[in-house]
Amino acid sequence: MKKIVLMIIPALICGVAFIGCNKQEVMITVEFPDQQGINVLFYSVPIYGTTYQGFRDTIKASETGKFVIKVMINQPSFVTIWDENYSYPVKLLVEPGQNTNISRDAQKNLQITGANKKGQMLYATLPNPSFIEMELRKLLNDTMSINFVHEKVNDLKHTDLSRFKELLDSKEISKSYFEIVKRDRDCYYASLETRFLLIKTYEPIRNGTKIGEDLLENLKKIYNQYPPNNEKLLLSSFWPEYAKYYINDYQQFIQDDFEIQKFQDLMQAGVFNTYVINESKKYLSGKALEYFQATHIYFTCIQARSSFEKELISLFEQFEKDYPQSEYAKYLRPYIEKIIDYYSVIEKPEQTIQFIDNYETVNTLAETVKPLLGKKIYIDVWATWCSPCKEEFKHNEALKKILNENDIQSIYISIDRDDDDQKWKNDIKYYNLTGTHIRANKELYDNLMRQYDKKAKDPYIEIPWYILIDEEGNIIEEHAKRPSQIVFGEKLW
Repeated sequence: MKKIVLMIIPALICGVAFIGCNKQEVMITVEFPDQQGINVLFYSVPIYGTTYQGFRDTIKASETGKFVIKVMINQPSFVTIWDENYSYPVKLLVEPGQNTNISRDAQKNLQITGANKKGQMLYATLPNPSFIEMELRKLLNDTMSINFVHEKVNDLKHTDLSRFKELLDSKEISKSYFEIVKRDRDCYYASLETRFLLIKTYEPIRNGTKIGEDLLENLKKIYNQYPPNNEKLLLSSFWPEYAKYYINDYQQFIQDDFEIQKFQDLMQAGVFNTYVINESKKYLSGKALEYFQATHIYFTCIQARSSFEKELISLFEQFEKDYPQSEYAKYLRPYIEKIIDYYSVIEKPEQTIQFIDNYETVNTLAETVKPLLGKKIYIDVWATWCSPCKEEFKHNEALKKILNENDIQSIYISIDRDDDDQKWKNDIKYYNLTGTHIRANKELYDNLMRQYDKKAKDPYIEIPWYILIDEEGNIIEEHAKRPSQIVFGEKLW
């Protein structure tokens, strides 16, 4: 039987007497007996007791096939461990001086032994979504009343905590373990309910009507009971999202002069994130403010639509001035350096970019390929906001060589909006997309949607999408191989 085994081994790092040091080194040794193909693991690094999957490190297997993870903690902290495919992540609540062993057999059955064994096993059965809305969609819908949702959330929370309380009363888990789990569930269910209520506010906002007082009153009660500025809640992995919607939505909606157009104007001016950071300083302080700013900068950096926002450079520089010793900074710096590199490339003298003539008037795929007929054409349908599209650009140089060897041309069709025109041209330069370019107008976009899946009742496009065209303009492959697949040996057709 194949098993995944994780062993957590604590070790003092400040001498036998442990004098003058508050932290302990916890070694997490991970083994995959008889398991092949797992070469690297990711793990969230506890920082001041907080846990955020963006602030992570990687570990490769040792010569013996084991993964040895070392983290420093001085209080109970959550650690999540996952592989490259994020399959079956393991989330643990580790405590200084405690040992834990974890195994998962070929049938995916999980076994945990060591301190707080039954608590760890119980926690592993609880919902732990990457984003709270993922679980919200399973439990609730917008037809439910506010009172019904409130009662349902309270019932779920009571059920969770009563089982942990039974383990505490029977001394099968420690008090510190119980307290951290309670805070985590407090934050989780507060986040779940407030997200539901905030989604309910969007309809009147879109319609230009006043938000119902019952919605705002219920939100106020939850935030008063579980203040996002309470540093005890920071230990929950759900706090960053809880705080985000508190600052970005709730505190904006209750302002007398709130208008959705204000947000759109800030985004258009390229200062929306500066506004958010400044708003956070009104409602958060201490570790909560530092953590919020760090997670906001990180999350904005990894979003394809906002990943190269120039204001993030100055926001990070200010963050380093405000928190010169922050342990979060090392996880933000690589993304900021990438933004700096982006602008150093796009601000160089104009490169020659080949566009289809009068592309604004091109309305069909047939019209798009017409100027290049006579050779086969490899089409890449993408957008500046599409992360998977950009991941594929990593293979462009190798792809270019393969296409040249097969006498195949390239066309890049962007489905970006008109107001992203400059960003589209900037990304072409930054990613060095050599080939012929066109940004689809509405007619071409509609034509592509009908082409993507002719049997679909409602036309749509999923990108990245690749098409292979022959010398006469006929489609050879409606859904051709991705660059990553071609580069790693799969046939073009």
